Amino acid sequence: MMKTKAQRCMICRKKVGLIGFNCKCDEVFCETHRYPEEHACTYNFKSRGRAILAKENPLCKADKLKNRI
Repeated sequence: MMKTKAQRCMICRKKVGLIGFNCKCDEVFCETHRYPEEHACTYNFKSRGRAILAKENPLCKADKLKNRI
C-alpha cells in the first residue's frame, strides 16, 4: 500500500488537504497565503493580461490619405 504525499503550503508548510489553492505559479498554498501578494508570486499577471487583450482586440487602422484626396 503506497501512501500519497500530503500537500502542504509552500510558505508555512501547513497541510492543506482538499482546500489547497493552486496558484498560476504552479504552487499550492493555504487559505492565508493564497493571494499573489501574500506569497510573492513570480507570475506576471500584467503582461499576461496585456497579451490576451492584444490577441483578442487587434488594431484596426485605416489609410488616412484615402479620404483626403
